[in-house]
Amino acid sequence: MLLACFCIQASAQVKAGDIISGQVWDDFDPLMMCNVVEIDHNNRIVAHGTTDINGNFSFAIKNPKDKIRISYIGCQTVELPINKRAFGKIVLKSNTTIKEVTVTAVRKSQSTGLAIPMDQIATASQTIDMKEFEGVGLTSVDEALQGRVAGLDIVANSGDLGAGTTIRLRGVSTIHGNQNPLVVVNSNPITVDESFDFENANDERFAELLQVNPDDIESITVLKDAAAQTIWGSKGANGVIEIKTKRGARGKTRVSYNYRLTGNWIYKRYKLLNGDDYTMYMKEAYFNPRQESSFADKSSDNFIPEIAYAPEWSEYNMYNDNTDWVDAVTQFGVQQSHSINISGGGEKATFRISGGYDTQSNYVIKQGMDRFTTRVALDYNVSDRIKVRTNFDFNYTNRDLHNTGDAIGVAQRKMPNLSIYREDANGNDLSEFYTMNYWITRQTGVYAASTYLKDQYDMVNPVAKAYNSSQKTTDLNLRPEFIFQYDILGTQPDQHQLRYEGQILFSISNGDNSSYVPGWLSSSTMFSDNYNTASASSSKSHNMSTRHTLTYTPHFNKEGHSLMVMGRYDYGQGNSSSQNTGKRMLPTTGDITSTLAGGVISSYGSGAGHSKSQNLTFQAHYSYKGRYSVTGVLRGDCTTAFGPDRPWGFFPALSGRWNISKEPFMEKVKWLSMLSIRPSWGYSGRAPGGDLWRSKYGSGPGYMGASSVTPNNIRLAGLRYEKKNSFQVGFDFGFYLDESHRRTIDANVDIYTSKTTDLLQQNFGIPSSSGYTGLSWYNDGSMSNKGWEFNINGNGIVRAGDFSMDFNVSFANNRNRVLSMDATLLDGLNEEFNYQNKQYLSRVQLNNPLNSIYGFRYKGVYAYSEYSDEEVEGLSGPNSPVVRNAKGEPIFDSTGAPKMMYFNYGGTNQYAFVGGDAIYEDINHDGQINELDIVYLGSSLPKITGGFGTKFHYKRWDLNLQFNFRTGFKVINTARADLENMSNNNNQSIAVNWRWHNEGDVAPLPRAATTKTQFDTYNYLGSDRFVEDASFLRLNYAQLSYSFDPKLLKKWGLSSLRLNLLLNNAFCLTKYSGLDPEHGAGGYRAAYDGDTNPRSRSFQFGINVSF
Repeated sequence: MLLACFCIQASAQVKAGDIISGQVWDDFDPLMMCNVVEIDHNNRIVAHGTTDINGNFSFAIKNPKDKIRISYIGCQTVELPINKRAFGKIVLKSNTTIKEVTVTAVRKSQSTGLAIPMDQIATASQTIDMKEFEGVGLTSVDEALQGRVAGLDIVANSGDLGAGTTIRLRGVSTIHGNQNPLVVVNSNPITVDESFDFENANDERFAELLQVNPDDIESITVLKDAAAQTIWGSKGANGVIEIKTKRGARGKTRVSYNYRLTGNWIYKRYKLLNGDDYTMYMKEAYFNPRQESSFADKSSDNFIPEIAYAPEWSEYNMYNDNTDWVDAVTQFGVQQSHSINISGGGEKATFRISGGYDTQSNYVIKQGMDRFTTRVALDYNVSDRIKVRTNFDFNYTNRDLHNTGDAIGVAQRKMPNLSIYREDANGNDLSEFYTMNYWITRQTGVYAASTYLKDQYDMVNPVAKAYNSSQKTTDLNLRPEFIFQYDILGTQPDQHQLRYEGQILFSISNGDNSSYVPGWLSSSTMFSDNYNTASASSSKSHNMSTRHTLTYTPHFNKEGHSLMVMGRYDYGQGNSSSQNTGKRMLPTTGDITSTLAGGVISSYGSGAGHSKSQNLTFQAHYSYKGRYSVTGVLRGDCTTAFGPDRPWGFFPALSGRWNISKEPFMEKVKWLSMLSIRPSWGYSGRAPGGDLWRSKYGSGPGYMGASSVTPNNIRLAGLRYEKKNSFQVGFDFGFYLDESHRRTIDANVDIYTSKTTDLLQQNFGIPSSSGYTGLSWYNDGSMSNKGWEFNINGNGIVRAGDFSMDFNVSFANNRNRVLSMDATLLDGLNEEFNYQNKQYLSRVQLNNPLNSIYGFRYKGVYAYSEYSDEEVEGLSGPNSPVVRNAKGEPIFDSTGAPKMMYFNYGGTNQYAFVGGDAIYEDINHDGQINELDIVYLGSSLPKITGGFGTKFHYKRWDLNLQFNFRTGFKVINTARADLENMSNNNNQSIAVNWRWHNEGDVAPLPRAATTKTQFDTYNYLGSDRFVEDASFLRLNYAQLSYSFDPKLLKKWGLSSLRLNLLLNNAFCLTKYSGLDPEHGAGGYRAAYDGDTNPRSRSFQFGINVSF
């Protein structure tokens, strides 16, 4: 009997591999999706299961000596020994019955480096929570930051799809190379090759911000001063924008879906001449220079049938229209955006999976873009000490602009009497696009096409070009990442803590560009260089980076002391390749548009690169009772640019903070939440790209039938880092407006100064006896930036029942100065006056800011050609082109005749001004207008930038208004210059109707006088006539949203439902006459308003639903 009992007991013991089961309940019902895990003695999960809809679970165990842990959101976690196979009914108690405890949450820094408490951060930085933008349909990150961060100046490049922006933080601190801040996503920088041509780059400049879907972003932190930026070394010399994306959270699985429908249109246009007014203006423009009308004489060789009344001409019907070309190339654009995210998790693992798809047609015809983004974030707690995180990013963008990047600019200049389509004898449009083909037209009809209109013949029909050409760009980016975190010492605040974190990231990017323009669109013959042209280029890059971080946080028995120390090592390497091909004279048969087809190669090239980098970072933070804090950073960057003898550059920074409001003597000041002072100093540097210290060789000229090898460069052994020394002091203020602390105001003021020395300069001229024209890079010169920033936020400053209001205000001032520079470099940067119309000089001058504008001063229009003291109506008067002294008195020659004003007297293009010509100020009163009369006209750097916004809440309604502004900067309006110069065959604005016509006219605009007849006039020299104050105040967006009652939604199985209406770019208050005042300066040059398509206005409807 004893033996039988022993056998029964042995058979009941649990063994490894046995199946255990049970049912989990709360106080009322079975629990579905409850986590049941097996944990070993180190708290590691070794097996797991999940309860079904009836609360049942079962799984095979690994070791009967382990325990099972059962957890569910809202219930107390239970741990049980594995002493039986069937556990039966297990009841979890509610967490709501636990006794009250006080929890103090400590907000910590979101930026890379040590997790410093927010009230101990001593550097200048600003963090924006993306919850503020819920319901705002943002295309990219920069749209969210515009006008929200003091000192961050963001300018849209154009209105084209995916155009990107120009970003400046605290001014411009370098002349050559990248001037934009470093963009960092989850502590991983998005790097840009220093060999990229930043000064002449177009819309592709910083479209990398499109890689991040705004719906995936949790917060954005902007690091402003050198003490904050030093942690990124030379990469962060221009500032840093750190983006933190969303991750999963514990709880039941949540699904959220967003849909946005957007319509966009061009909201402002120049008023242009119609076809009839244009032909009348053109006849006058051709008559005025020589005062003869052969251009309207059908018997003359100078006859221009395109602007004359000549019904017998075979092409007459196509030149007898009133075409609105701008209307023809624009439309109502539509964008649809879909995004979905799924998130959730349990005690050990959390996840978030998101995907987004955008499809958009722009307000410019045939412009389209499709973008797909996806992101997967997984977090797994292996044990109390070990955590694993993985990220997987994928995005794909496809744009087709159909060569319409300048469509509006071309449409504004195209002659309006020209038809879009070929017409029949009755003037009815046919299906064929009409193109001004000089060679075909010349061989048919009664009259030959005019050679004087060649500029119009070379200007392709923009509608035909949009529908028959292609310009495609595709970008694919893949970024898998793995992070391992191990707490070597301690896991609790009262223990010494030592944490190791290792990370590895792979970044793969592929880009392809192709374009095609058929030959029949142009006026060229099939043997010309631009007939049936195609181009293709591709680029690939594969990069790997790894980062290893040790963070030590000791525990002090003496209360009030806190210390954190971090050491980090980064290593990265990458490979890149590119190739490009251009072809012309492609076959005209079929739909051949690729460079792979036949044709003549017009250009080709290829390139390859390999890079390595390694960096060391040390950071320490000490605080005493949260009152006094000190943070130090030392960053070491290793680069191959300066050779193997001195590859390392070290950049230190030190910052401190005194929280005055935490002093004992401030305890009675209950209304003050924060008062602090933050001084900081930092030293940073910038290095050029490439191995500049190496000697490179290439093939040279042949000798006696043999090839030769020649040096291609001068070895730059003495090149140094560009150095930037920065100081700043900041002040933080916080106020409680009521006893409940629900109404608060927070503000900060930062004052800074920085000086950049050893500026990296390109193309430094050297004596030709060296065999070279110059050095590719050279250290010389210094520059300063000084300024201040102000930021204030109010939360619930007005509360009345169900109504409340928040606000934000930020603005900043930056003053840039060039302090020193070698005269040879200045000469190389500063272009000479070429004695042509429309030229402005962007000169770099000592003690002046960058992006300065130099030109003539415009003083109006001469009313008469002949001078007299008193006006003789229609014949002469005092307002005539005569030389005047400093007092404005006319100067006479020895015969008593007034001396006449000239342009470039004695030069090859000497010209005597006459009535109807533009008046320019003769600065030195020498009787001529030349380069000695060029003066400083202003700067394209704004004096004040910023924005402000308000948010109103009433019950479930929200109204959000956000403005941004730029003041005190000048833009050269070359678009208006093209539409008012009256010297070529382009269409003009209706402003030219108020031009000078006859002797004695008092007119704001000069006479019409074409320069196409080999007769020059100088009525649109680069002057302040076209330099405008572009200050503006823009309502970025106005958003109205409504959130449905959760009680109602629960009946429908939904957790939230929100409807949004948005008006983007609602209005813009400005005196600027152009289509859009928002233009940024490139490099050291001024800001130009050329032929770029302006920003659109858009209306959006959005819906967000979660369940």
